[in-house]
Amino acid sequence: MKILEPLKWRAAVRKFDTSKDVSDVELEALLDAGNLTATSMGLQPFKIVVVKNKTLQQELVPLSYNQQHVAEASHILVFAIETDINQDNVDRYIERAMELRNLPSSALEGYKNSISQYMSSMSSDQKQVWATKQTYIALGTVMTIAAELKIDSCAMEGFDPVGYQKMLNLESENLMPVVILPIGFRSNEEVMASLPKVRKTRDEFVLEVD
Repeated sequence: MKILEPLKWRAAVRKFDTSKDVSDVELEALLDAGNLTATSMGLQPFKIVVVKNKTLQQELVPLSYNQQHVAEASHILVFAIETDINQDNVDRYIERAMELRNLPSSALEGYKNSISQYMSSMSSDQKQVWATKQTYIALGTVMTIAAELKIDSCAMEGFDPVGYQKMLNLESENLMPVVILPIGFRSNEEVMASLPKVRKTRDEFVLEVD
């Protein structure tokens, strides 16, 4: 199927062509894809922070275990969860739903109460775990659309989240990075992209239950 071809083409690129940049139009498409991602109850408890300053990217290298593709990439997309998830998140979502769907508050009262009850049942740590899970759904969506656009990427957990938080002044925004995504275009020196993907066989990967 043609829809699978971009996923076959995709590779975890660690050597970017520094002469090529992702265009503003392409970047907006990736950000729109992240924003359109499904999340639990639609609350989107995270933000995507865009880093495109080359000096700043170089300064982030030591906070990324000296992985140079952080500096070489066209942009760094930093996926950061909200650290203070509370009733305000629910209220903002409901207000946005009322605005976009032209609904009275009474139409969403039951749903609002249900979401509020669920959120209040979780501890702060549980909320952070929940938010991180939602973030990874968005990460997968963005990586897939990037592959469709022939934009390379490399999802990374190998970085210092607290260091990134401080460097990018995210603490004041109540945000904590959980995963980063350098994006750009593969260099001719990138050898891994030309190698066959190492994946489980279908029988190893899929369990069919009758």
